[in-house]
Amino acid sequence: MGVLGLGRMGQIHCRLISECGGLQLVAGSSGSAQLRKSVEDGFDIRTYADHQALLRDPQVEWIVIATTTDRHREWALAAVQAGKSLVIEKPIALTLEETEEIIAAAQRAGVRLTVYNSRRWDADFLFVRKVLADGSLGEVYRIESRYTNFNRGWGAWGAQGESNPWRLKKAYGGGMLGDWGPHLIDQILLLADSPLRSVFGKLYGKIWSTEVEDHFFCELLFESGVSVLAEASNNHRIPQPRWVLVGTEGTLRVEGGSPSDWSPALIRRSSAGGIEESRHELPRIEISTGYYPALVEALQSGAPPPVQPDQVLRVMEVIEAVRKSSSSGRSIDLG
Repeated sequence: MGVLGLGRMGQIHCRLISECGGLQLVAGSSGSAQLRKSVEDGFDIRTYADHQALLRDPQVEWIVIATTTDRHREWALAAVQAGKSLVIEKPIALTLEETEEIIAAAQRAGVRLTVYNSRRWDADFLFVRKVLADGSLGEVYRIESRYTNFNRGWGAWGAQGESNPWRLKKAYGGGMLGDWGPHLIDQILLLADSPLRSVFGKLYGKIWSTEVEDHFFCELLFESGVSVLAEASNNHRIPQPRWVLVGTEGTLRVEGGSPSDWSPALIRRSSAGGIEESRHELPRIEISTGYYPALVEALQSGAPPPVQPDQVLRVMEVIEAVRKSSSSGRSIDLG
């Protein structure tokens, strides 16, 4: 494995790969001498000042693209041309058109492609999925999924910090929809298990930036009749619940805020004696570690890598629909 882009997220990839049995981290690349030294000292790997040099490294079979989003297309296409398999940090690209171009190029070249939608392995999502599967809430017809916080460091979450808060800048692909949208929408599409019929969305840039949104929401209506609210905001001084599921036999709520606060889960169900309540403490971790073990399992079994291109395409279709809906003020029909 080689990591292209050694900023804050790139170094997280380095750590997760180095801790995962079955994968070998061998190289990385960055234009920053300081970041290269940090990675060399921390992981004892070779680094390159030139991304193209990393792509020429014959020992590297997989490239992890961990640059800012605006560079994903450029380096994904270059890696495909070099014959490397790809893990791309989410979102895969700036637009649906770029996404289609990357996927088509990988398919033509016969290289494997997957995207780091890592929150499929979050404890809260796995718990919600389990509760849905066991049917204890009855018919679940309403789902609300939110990331709401008020974090002064959100825009500067990157290698350059306050000197270049790229998440607040359009040119880099910043904004809350690109940051949290891929996670929330990917999870919802897995939970709903039904064709998506319409999307209504709204983007707001109110506190942290006027270039990009610091708050978005979207209402998704599925063919099954299930309706979903997906919302992410850095403007909530009082966080909203991470999850709310409403069913005919019960309701589930998971506390919100930052990821390390996503617990407990509370379930209330109707019973012969009135209301039955159960409380479930969930593991509280900032970044889940399940993605790379799942990749290893897939590669060892010969199965496709986790997070398939067609799934990524569906997520990007919804993100584009949210943008179109916000601009037009109308629902977007996907049926």
